[in-house]
Amino acid sequence: MAGTIHTSMNKQTLLMSLNRFVCLLLVILAGQLTWAQQGEGLRALGARPIPGAARAKDNVQRVFRYENTVQELPLVDDFSIDRARKLNALATDAGVTLSETIYRIEVGGTSTPDMKYNTDTSFIYTIDASDPPITTRAALPSQMATIRDLTVEPPTSMIVEVWPAYDLLDSIAFPPLDTLFTLEPAYTQDSLLVYNVPPDPRTYKMGNDEVPLILWQDDDVYVNGTYPIDPPTIGVATFDGLARTGYPYDFQTYTSYGRADHLTSVDINLERPASDSIYLSFFYQAQGLSGDAEAQAQDSLLLEFYAPVEQTWYPAWGIPYATPGPFQQVLVPVKELRYLHPGFQFRFVNKATLSGSFDHWHLDYVRLAAQRSFDDERIVDMAYVYPESSILQTYTSIPFNRFYEAPESNMALNVEETIKNLDVQDRFIRYGMLVRSDNAGTEVDQENGINTSGNASSSFTTQNPINSGGAPFVLDTAGLVDAAFWEVVFHSQTQPDLIQYNDSISFVQEVSNYYAYDDGSAEAAYFLQTAGAKLAYRYDLLGADSLRAIRIYFNPQANAPPDAPPMQGSFLCTVWKSLEPEVIQHQNFSFSSPRYRVDGINKYVEYELDSAIRVEGTIYIGWVQTNATRMNIGFDKNRDNSSKIYFKTGTSWANTSFAGSLMMRPVMIATVDPWASISEEQAAPGGLVLYPNPTNDGFRIRLETEVPYRSTVECTDATGRVVLSNSISEGTVISTSALANGLYMVRVVGPDSATLAQGRLMVQH
Repeated sequence: MAGTIHTSMNKQTLLMSLNRFVCLLLVILAGQLTWAQQGEGLRALGARPIPGAARAKDNVQRVFRYENTVQELPLVDDFSIDRARKLNALATDAGVTLSETIYRIEVGGTSTPDMKYNTDTSFIYTIDASDPPITTRAALPSQMATIRDLTVEPPTSMIVEVWPAYDLLDSIAFPPLDTLFTLEPAYTQDSLLVYNVPPDPRTYKMGNDEVPLILWQDDDVYVNGTYPIDPPTIGVATFDGLARTGYPYDFQTYTSYGRADHLTSVDINLERPASDSIYLSFFYQAQGLSGDAEAQAQDSLLLEFYAPVEQTWYPAWGIPYATPGPFQQVLVPVKELRYLHPGFQFRFVNKATLSGSFDHWHLDYVRLAAQRSFDDERIVDMAYVYPESSILQTYTSIPFNRFYEAPESNMALNVEETIKNLDVQDRFIRYGMLVRSDNAGTEVDQENGINTSGNASSSFTTQNPINSGGAPFVLDTAGLVDAAFWEVVFHSQTQPDLIQYNDSISFVQEVSNYYAYDDGSAEAAYFLQTAGAKLAYRYDLLGADSLRAIRIYFNPQANAPPDAPPMQGSFLCTVWKSLEPEVIQHQNFSFSSPRYRVDGINKYVEYELDSAIRVEGTIYIGWVQTNATRMNIGFDKNRDNSSKIYFKTGTSWANTSFAGSLMMRPVMIATVDPWASISEEQAAPGGLVLYPNPTNDGFRIRLETEVPYRSTVECTDATGRVVLSNSISEGTVISTSALANGLYMVRVVGPDSATLAQGRLMVQH
C-alpha cells in the first residue's frame, strides 16, 4: 500500500445524503420483498450496446496506437463530460498514419510473405538407382527464427529453431526431377499493420486554465448521470462487467469472474520532490440505482499506481463490494519516489462478474494535485446533481397534434432541479433556463432565481417556473408541423467555480408521434416469469388518436441458467380499454419476442400492431406473455410512474411494487415520423445482427466475433423444425423466398453443433 488512506465527509452533507439514500433503499427493499410474494421482479442490466465501439472488421490485421498529450498537475475530472479517449480509429481517418508492418516470422533480419516453417526436423531423401535402390536421408539445415504473437498489443516474441515446412525427394537417376513433399506448417507468415493516431487537440477548461481534454487513455467505463444516488456532481464513471463495446466480457459463461473495467490516466508529469505533498482524491459509491444487490466477497474496486522507471503497476488502495450508501471521499498520498517521475499514471479497476452489468461502482470527482494534506477535502465548485428530460406536464413527450391543440395546459407548472454547493463557504448562485428551437426559431433565456446563503456544503432545490408565475413560458410551435424539437438548458452561475461543465444540464424536448413517461434511460430491467402473465401500462390520452405501434426497450442480457434466454420469450402485444372489468380493445395475432438494436444504449424497438386502432380516453398498453421466460424490459428508476404499472400473474390485477417507469411507449399515426430514419439493424446477445429485420425476400448477417471454420446458419420455425441451412458468409443475402410469413429463430452453429449466437427474424412477404 502507498502510505496511509484518509476517508471522511462533511457531517451535514453526510446526513443529507444518508437521508436521501435511506428513502430510496426502503423503496428498493420493499420492492424485492414484493417480488418474492407476487411474481414480478427487477434485476440489474445486462448490456448497453455502444455504436462504433468494436473496431471495424476487415481482412487485414490492424492495431492503432493512440498518442495522448501529457497532463500536468493539478488534474480534476468530475465526469460531467466524457474525457476518455474513444478507441474507434479507422485507417482512413484524418491524421492516422501507417507507422510499421510487423511480421509474424523473421529469419536473419528478413521477412517475406511466403515464409512457412516447422518446429520438427525436415529431410532430403536421396534415391540411388542401384539394384536394389538405396535411399538415404539427411536433415535439412535449421534456422533460428523470431516468432511474434500478433494477437496481443504490443506483440511479444520468442526465438525458435525451425526447419523448412517440406521434405525433398531426390532421384539420382532422373535429375533434376526432385519431388517436394509439403508438410503442415507450424508457423505461417502473417502481418500486423500498425497505425499511429495523433493526440486529440481539444481542450478542457478548469477554472481559468485550458488543459488537454483527454485525461483517460481507455474507454471501458460508462459516463452517465442516471445510475448513481445523490452524486457530488452531475455525471459519474460507472464500472461494471461490460466491455467497451457495451456487451459482457464473457457472455457465454454466466459465472465468469475477474478484472473488468479499467480507467487509466494518460501520462502525467510527476517529476517533483516528495515535499510537494501530492494527494489523489475521489468519491465512490457501490451499487447505486443500477447495480445488483448480490454482493460477492471478491467484488472490489481497486486503485493502482504506475512506476515509470520500473514499468510496473503497484496497488495503492482497494475496497470490497460495499452495502449501498452515500458517496465517500478518499484521499491517497503519492509520496514514494518510484512514482515521482515523468510518465506516472494511475488507474481504477473493478473485479466483477463478467457476464453482465451486475456489480457496479460509481466514481466521481477525481483530483490529483500538490500541496495537499490528508484532510484536504474542500472543493470550490457548484454543480447540478441530476440530468433532466422534460418540461412538459405528466409526460416526457406527447404527440405533436395534442400539444399544438393546447400548448399551455401541456407545459409543466414548475420544474425542480437540485444544485449542490461543494464548498464550505456560502455562494451567491444565480440559476435560470434557456430554450431554443431546432428550426432557428426564437430563443428564450430567463433567470429563474438566486440562492445567496445557507448553501455551504449542501444541496438546494431550484424552482424553475414554466407555465406559472408572472411570465408563463410555453414552447413556441410557430412554423412547426407534425414534429418539433427544442434544446432546453438549465444553467447556473457563481464565482469562484472550479468546473464550468457541471453548471448546466441540457436535453432535447421532443413532441412528435408518441407518449412517454420515462426519461429514456434504464437503470434496471423489469420482468414477469409466468406463462400467461399480463403487463399493462396506463396512458390517459389527451385526445382521440390512431394507435399503430408500441415501442419497447428490452435490455440485451442473459438469464441465469437453466432459464431460457430472453430472446426465446414470446408475447402478444395487447391494448386494454379497462382492467377491472378486463376489456381488451386489440390483441395481435402474430407473436413477438424481445429484439435489440446495436446503435446505442436505451434504443427502442417498434412493435407494430396487426392493424391501427382508434383510441381515446384511458388505455393500457402491454402484453400477454405466452411462456415463462424473463424478457427484461428497461425500467427507469428516476421518474416514478408506478401507479400506472399493472401486472397479473394470477386471478387479479395488481400495481407494481417498484418505484419507476417502464420503457414502453404508445405510437400514433402521424404525417411526419422521426422514427422512419432509424436504422433497421438489430442485434441479439452474442453479437449477431440480422438485417433487414423484418424481411420480405432475404437477409444478411453480421457477427461481432470470429466464428470457427465450417460454421452454419440455421433457421427454425415455431415447431423447432430446421427450414433453412446455409454456410456462414457475412454480407451474402440468404434467401427467405421459400419461407412462410412468421417468426423464425436464426442460429449460428459451430462445427461441433454448439450454438454460438442466435436471434429472431420476422419474415413478411
